[in-house]
Amino acid sequence: MNRIPTTTYFPYFIFTLLLLLAPFLATARATNQITAVNTAPASGPNEKAKFDSDYVQQYISSERAFRPHLGLVKQFYKDRDFQLAWFDDNELVPQADKLMEAINKANKEGLSPKDYQIKNLREMFREFAALPASDRTKQQKKQELDMALTASYFNYASDFYKGAVDPHSVAAIEWEVKRNRIKLNKALETILQERESTYPFYEFEALHEGYQRLRQALVQYRDIQQRGGWSTVIGEGIVKPNDTARVVVDVRKRLLPQQNVNQPDSALFIYDAQVVRAVADFQNRHGLVVDSVLGPQTYKALNVSVDERIDQIVLNMERWRWLPKDLDPNGEDERYIIVNIPAYRVSVMENGEERMRMKAIVGETMHSTPVFSHQLQYLMFAPYWNVPNSIVESDIKPHLQQNRNWLRSRDMEMVTTFGPNARRVPVSRVNWNTMTQYNFDYRIRQRPGPNNSLGRVKFMFPNEFAVYLHDTPADHLFNERDRDFSHGCVRVERPADLATYLLQDKPGWNRSRVLNAMDSKTQQRVDLEESVPVYLVYFTTWVEDDGTVHFRDDLYGHDNALAQQLF
Repeated sequence: MNRIPTTTYFPYFIFTLLLLLAPFLATARATNQITAVNTAPASGPNEKAKFDSDYVQQYISSERAFRPHLGLVKQFYKDRDFQLAWFDDNELVPQADKLMEAINKANKEGLSPKDYQIKNLREMFREFAALPASDRTKQQKKQELDMALTASYFNYASDFYKGAVDPHSVAAIEWEVKRNRIKLNKALETILQERESTYPFYEFEALHEGYQRLRQALVQYRDIQQRGGWSTVIGEGIVKPNDTARVVVDVRKRLLPQQNVNQPDSALFIYDAQVVRAVADFQNRHGLVVDSVLGPQTYKALNVSVDERIDQIVLNMERWRWLPKDLDPNGEDERYIIVNIPAYRVSVMENGEERMRMKAIVGETMHSTPVFSHQLQYLMFAPYWNVPNSIVESDIKPHLQQNRNWLRSRDMEMVTTFGPNARRVPVSRVNWNTMTQYNFDYRIRQRPGPNNSLGRVKFMFPNEFAVYLHDTPADHLFNERDRDFSHGCVRVERPADLATYLLQDKPGWNRSRVLNAMDSKTQQRVDLEESVPVYLVYFTTWVEDDGTVHFRDDLYGHDNALAQQLF
């Protein structure tokens, strides 16, 4: 009997095995190719085609700009059972055009369109539409275009709705405001009319009116830029109303460009009522002392270029994108307090309207007021001022080294601890020559009264910064232009009005009772019926209700830190 030689048996066996495995190997190779199509047949004429998660992973990972949004893309398609999103049969839905238009006009948002034109979406659609239905690659083109639209949306929407810079990941940007947690995958469902929302995502519109107003200001200032900007004002010392000076002509050109100031007319050198009004308005919009006097500060502000003002607008639009979409997520009346630090201003907002506005005093540069948000929970009437140990060492210790009665003269006392169990102890127990904030075993506080540094009421939102809003006995400081005098806390100009407003829902509390509590000698805590969000923010430009654009100095250098990341 003839036998097959043993030397040929194994190759023959392997060859047979490879033939059997060939279809499976081919399938495995196909799933590793980005262009491979894994489209399930539709069960009906209106059912959308599908693809699997492997394809999503491969497509997004192949494009660097899309990679940060892989999780969002996966979640979006998973929620829709991996059905294509942007097609109705073989036609793009109208929202695709809106997305492409929004990306092409990203410059109006202070963003760069080229950052989001990763794929030429219109060209991809033209290529898809040009293929006959019988072409075997048409379904693949459809799939690629759907994925490109989704990835492009998340790439653009992430910057537009949440910010091009993540303020929480850059140490130089001091922004501890509550994170903006927009779920962009749900926003896209809203855009595609698959989900209802109270927010205008479907229009690719911004969520905050303050942002929308700055966007219109950006158009205005870019128009000025296109027309060559504005002329320089060469300072000429102090010029008062009715004075005659050459610089008045420059000011006319700068603030009254509609006037014809090229004609030889000596009257143009007179600082008349029309120019005085224009200067006063300019001073008001730029946070200067409104005295209508031309001087160094006014000249300096006049000579900030239009390019710098445009950058300032763009920086502050970015900050608006960082804010939560809902500034009062718990309340039906959308009530919150916003402190704009560079503006030295406190505003009480309700249902989108400013119900109250007052001046504020904020931290000096060495003790800057932090940028953060919290919930205002209670008021403390006739408060003790519990002096931080750092202030005891830097400010109080030198006085006690010279005069052991200094605390008594300031209505202050040294105690064992803050709170109701505090016991007074004599200052003689401390060696003030060796005392530091770290070895000080006691506490110093100022008793309630008209001279208390916190005034007669403080507004509490306990936080890691030990910062809050409060009254002050130094009311005259509210008349200053630059009001950065505190150690970080925010002093408010109208504390009784603010307290009355916050307690309006508290049974038995009216303005009369608020004033009595403020004038008391006994500390009293009053909890709010419902906590109120408070935002301590940093906007160096904004637009008022009447359309006027305001600018302020970069008090703490936060604009400069953001510019290094954004531009």
